Amino acid sequence: MKTRILISVLCFVVLSCAGSKSEAELAEKQKSYEQLKSLVASGTYQFNAEVLYPQETQDVANTANALLGNFGNEGSYVGLKPGYFLKIQNDSAMAKLPYIGEIRRVNSYGKSDNAGIIFNSPIKDYAAESTKRMGMQVKLETKDVLESYDVIIKLYSNHTADVTINSSNRSIIRYKGVIVPVAD
Repeated sequence: MKTRILISVLCFVVLSCAGSKSEAELAEKQKSYEQLKSLVASGTYQFNAEVLYPQETQDVANTANALLGNFGNEGSYVGLKPGYFLKIQNDSAMAKLPYIGEIRRVNSYGKSDNAGIIFNSPIKDYAAESTKRMGMQVKLETKDVLESYDVIIKLYSNHTADVTINSSNRSIIRYKGVIVPVAD
């Protein structure tokens, strides 16, 4: 009986310790989080998009599945080539992001350069705050000549991020990627 209790206690201790993070891992995560806070506080950083998640409507799903089905993508997400970004620099925001979704009002007929979310505008409202689990959330508003954008950036301590853009003329869209310092 004593042997069973001893084995049970030993198994409990071993299993409970195996799931916890080491001091080194926690220190590394804290260091990465401090770097992230410093980057956001500087007001100059860039989000590089790697995946986009269009809002799922039946029309978007049908079109995306028909166009993207042969390339390993699905209608619920699309892998992106490098070169799509959202840059925050001091008091302005610049974006070049692809868009798949429903457009409620077309801004420029026949112009292919305005098919995505493309702007270079001053930031109207900007707020950054820390979140639970060593992350940050940035909210900003910006407006170009024909369209306004509400942007939410959820940043994680491993320097990945989710960006959600809600536009005055388009359905909401979400991107996943990485946060990097802006190269001079």
